[in-house]
Amino acid sequence: MSSHLKIEDVHDAIENGARTKNEIAEVVGKSPSNTNRKLKAWVENEDVRLDRHWNHGDGGGYVYTIPAKDEIDDAEDLPILGSRNYDWGRFVPDTEDVPVYRQAERELDEIEAVLKARDATGQLPRFQISGPTGCGKTTLAEYLAADRGAPMITIQCNYALRGAELLGTPQIVGGDVMWVDGPLTRALLASREREALVLIDEVTRATARSKGTLFPALDHRAEVKIKPRGNELISGVAEDMITVATMNEGQDYETEALDAAEERRLGLKWELPYLGQHSPDLEAELVATKTPMPSTDARVLVDAANVVRDAAEDESEPAITRGVPTPAVISWAQTAYAFAERGLNDPVGRAMQSAVVKPVYDEVAGDVAGKIHSALKRADHEPDLGPEEVTA
Repeated sequence: MSSHLKIEDVHDAIENGARTKNEIAEVVGKSPSNTNRKLKAWVENEDVRLDRHWNHGDGGGYVYTIPAKDEIDDAEDLPILGSRNYDWGRFVPDTEDVPVYRQAERELDEIEAVLKARDATGQLPRFQISGPTGCGKTTLAEYLAADRGAPMITIQCNYALRGAELLGTPQIVGGDVMWVDGPLTRALLASREREALVLIDEVTRATARSKGTLFPALDHRAEVKIKPRGNELISGVAEDMITVATMNEGQDYETEALDAAEERRLGLKWELPYLGQHSPDLEAELVATKTPMPSTDARVLVDAANVVRDAAEDESEPAITRGVPTPAVISWAQTAYAFAERGLNDPVGRAMQSAVVKPVYDEVAGDVAGKIHSALKRADHEPDLGPEEVTA
């Protein structure tokens, strides 16, 4: 056998009865740690047929599944993974893992106002958040769910997503074919028991075939029919299913347009800029809480990032089409500190190349680097990050 673990080996292991990472590692003859790393990477890859689910029955624990090889039109007699005994508490984001959300224009206050008044107004809790990548759209949803103690269920939209996957599919689990509920089905079931938040991530990447399944569940009926399971009706509580639909905006994003009816289904809308564009001190404080860099030095990085962000919005600068995401600014500060601790020359400039320019930009790397270098030179002070003695 090859020294490298192959996805085909994992498929064979699952078809032959392996369910957990340790069982798969034993069957393929690899170490559990290396097997776990490969399994996680494959699960996150949209092009690889491998999924991981928490088994809410039979003692819990994660199990790995692969799609059933044969088309199954009559799946109503298939056993359901976990028997739908969901522990919804496992879906609630941990408040310690979710950063405090920094508002751009009181959008969080406004969303919470709508939620508080929905019994009186009858308004469904449907929200849209648009903006460039890395501006905090997902963080807003995570913070809202964690703050309210609501299970958060994510629907990750992409061009390969099929409507059937939203409802559920037959999967091979430990050698047996079982029904595994999809995220939309779980969201509806959760809303029966408690308030739940559904993150519809990058909704403008969803195609007509998946939107045809998703959007009917967002009106007052809050129900879907699962055709392969004998038209099983799954209904939820529309008022307790909070949906947050995010969409990336920018010149270089390929998206599917939403029609007027779809826009209405998705509800109220807010457009978010980068945090540093409207509140540079707040973004500097955020960077300082995530890194060893003081906020005064972090502000220099934020101001430089804002130069690129402004250029991305300027139609007269067609070469630069995306701004610097906040996570990239944090990575820049972390890397600059590490380089300074090592005694490397120009740690901020070096880190800018490694953490911002090369990972985020490609053909316009020179343009972006030039703008950031110019901004750093114009700064009131240069970040003081480490030892005076440096090496080239």
